[in-house]
Amino acid sequence: MTRNLSLLALVLSAGCAGEGDKDSGVTETPCENIVESFPTDGSITAYYRGSVEFELMDPDQSGTITSSTITGTMGHNDEYTKFWLTPDAALSPSTTYDATFTYCDGEQSVPISFTTSELGTSMSDPTVLVGAVYELALSEARIVEPSGIGDLLKQYLDVVILVGIDSYDADNAKLTMLGALGKEGADPASQDFCNPSIDFPVADFTDQPHFVIGSSGTTTISVAGISVDIEGLEISGDFAPDGSYFGGGVLSGTIDTRPLVSLVGDDAEEDEICTLAAGLGIACEPCADGGEFCLSLLADSIVATKVDGPALAEIEGNNCTTTGDTDGVMDCETWTADTLPDASMMTCEDVTE
Repeated sequence: MTRNLSLLALVLSAGCAGEGDKDSGVTETPCENIVESFPTDGSITAYYRGSVEFELMDPDQSGTITSSTITGTMGHNDEYTKFWLTPDAALSPSTTYDATFTYCDGEQSVPISFTTSELGTSMSDPTVLVGAVYELALSEARIVEPSGIGDLLKQYLDVVILVGIDSYDADNAKLTMLGALGKEGADPASQDFCNPSIDFPVADFTDQPHFVIGSSGTTTISVAGISVDIEGLEISGDFAPDGSYFGGGVLSGTIDTRPLVSLVGDDAEEDEICTLAAGLGIACEPCADGGEFCLSLLADSIVATKVDGPALAEIEGNNCTTTGDTDGVMDCETWTADTLPDASMMTCEDVTE
């Protein structure tokens, strides 16, 4: 499939002045840092399944997170620049919570208070999902991985992914879902018929309104006009009680960096992006075809809104054309939902080509 493919922040600057060594007359360097939090202080749209995160500009091994309303486990990265509190259980929807980040050897603290959104409230009638199509825009997501270059990467992630609900099996709590890439420039969003649809496995909806869907194969997108493969694309989230959107969306997968080296320079080596990433402490990992050229992609805080229009169509290959009598509508570029031919009348390029 081919198509053109940050931390919501509370920024608080605080000085922590050292008293100095009175005997020696040496004054210690003030403890200053910049703290970002996610969710932000005062947020009313926090995700009930999310962690509480604090990020520092400079490392500080003394950082700790406490809360009077959340029981969980605290963690941090190897650099002591990012700290998180992972709740032991999902939080409650539409509920206010607090957390305090203390650092600078206990001399500075940043308290936040936030309220979770309605997401997580059980749907009274999940059948309203059948036939719905949701527009997922990666450019509006928070890029968690690769760490430290989310804002840069977002400049190129202009791909729209559509997720459609084909059926709901109430007896077995299953959702059948289909994915597709959105047509470039289309407003409202519509399916790009020149790219194959994404065949998601049946989703377990036992924990409704939460769902998880995954694609075991390769999804090819385009970043700045360059075709790039994503292995193991997975999407999760929660539907709103009325089915009008899903939020708390998380998209993950592994992206091959080799096609992107031309963005660095015409003469760049195939490992150039991985070399640059290593300088930021980000390690590439093996790709499916061998060679450590792949980076993990993790985006969260995705909100996908319901769009008007027909259900998504299954397209088996790239750049399909029409065979037979079609009143002059011969190729995917000109197809519309009304003129889309039956699959038996399509000739497509193989997706593996």
